[in-house]
Amino acid sequence: MELTLYGLNEAGEPAFAEKLGPELRDRLREFALEHLARHHAVEVWEGPTCVLRLRRAAAHRQA
Repeated sequence: MELTLYGLNEAGEPAFAEKLGPELRDRLREFALEHLARHHAVEVWEGPTCVLRLRRAAAHRQA
């Protein structure tokens, strides 16, 4: 099945999408972490199934 990486904004909406080749299957986490630097969250989907979900750590707010 086809893999798709989504970069999500802070509202959880897709802001970026990229089809991934089968050669990246063994490096999904590494590849997704690279994209996490540019997006609030990253998900990789294989057809209708989410196979990887990464989110940035929540920033601590000061009162």
